[in-house]
Amino acid sequence: MGAVLFGMPMNSLHLHQLQALNRELGKLCTDPPGQAITVCRLHANLVRSL
Repeated sequence: MGAVLFGMPMNSLHLHQLQALNRELGKLCTDPPGQAITVCRLHANLVRSL
């Protein structure tokens, strides 16, 4: 997935949105509700791959 993100053209708005999403996912995943476990695992895998 990281390769897909790097292959896409990024403007500053998209980069800002990705950074904001990463921050919010980080907050959510510090103590995730049961429904968010899969999303948090995907987020962790993405962060590790970067």
